[in-house]
Amino acid sequence: FLQAPEDYSQSFIVNSIIRLMRYALMFVTLFLPGFYISVSSFHIEMIPTDLALAITASKEGVPFLTFIEVIFMLLAFEVLVEAGLRLPKTIGQAVSVVGAVVVGQAAVDARLVSPAVVVIIAITAISSFTMPNQDFSNALRLWRFIFAIFSSIIGLYGLSIGAIILLNHLSSMEVFGVPYLSPFVGGDGKNMQDAIFRFPFSAQKKRPMSLRTTNKRRRGSV
Repeated sequence: FLQAPEDYSQSFIVNSIIRLMRYALMFVTLFLPGFYISVSSFHIEMIPTDLALAITASKEGVPFLTFIEVIFMLLAFEVLVEAGLRLPKTIGQAVSVVGAVVVGQAAVDARLVSPAVVVIIAITAISSFTMPNQDFSNALRLWRFIFAIFSSIIGLYGLSIGAIILLNHLSSMEVFGVPYLSPFVGGDGKNMQDAIFRFPFSAQKKRPMSLRTTNKRRRGSV
C-alpha cells in the first residue's frame, strides 16, 4: 500500500528515499494525534521544560480537554476533505486549503483549540496526503481516531495497547493466502528487496516467495 506505479520509473536511490519517507509519514499520521494527547495529558515530564511551558501557555483560556480539541480538529479536517472531494475539481482544492486556514484560525481566536493542536493536526493531515493508496489512507483515518481514544484513557499505555491490537489484527489477515503484512512476515527475507527500499532491477531476479509461483524467476539476466 506504500508503493506507487511511478516508483518503478525512477532511480532506485531516489525511490528508496521516497519510500522511506512514506513509511515515516505513515507512522506520523497514524500516531501523532494520540501521542500528543498522551504526552500533554499524562506524560508531560517527557517534554523539554521550555516546550512544556509553551504548550501549557498556548492552552490558557481553552476550556476543553486536549482530547476534545484533537477530536474536534480531526473532525473538521475530515469535513474539509469530504467537501473538497464533492466540489468541482477547479474549486475543491482551493476550498480545502482556504477552509483549513480559516477554520484553524477561527478556532484559535475563539479559544476552542490551542495553536499547538492546530499544528499537530496540520502535520497529521499533510502526512496523510502522501499515502499513494486511497483505501489504505481511509483505514489510517479510522485508526487515527481509535488511537486518540485509547491515548485519552491511559496515555502512552493506551497508545501501545492500540498498536498491539492493530498489529495482531493485521498479522492474522491473509489475502488470497498471502499474509497481509508480507513481505515483512511469512518469508525468508529475500522479499525485502522491494519493500522499504527498492533494490536495482538487476538484483530482483526472483518473484516474491509469498506468491508461491511455480516459476520463481522473474526475469532473465541483466
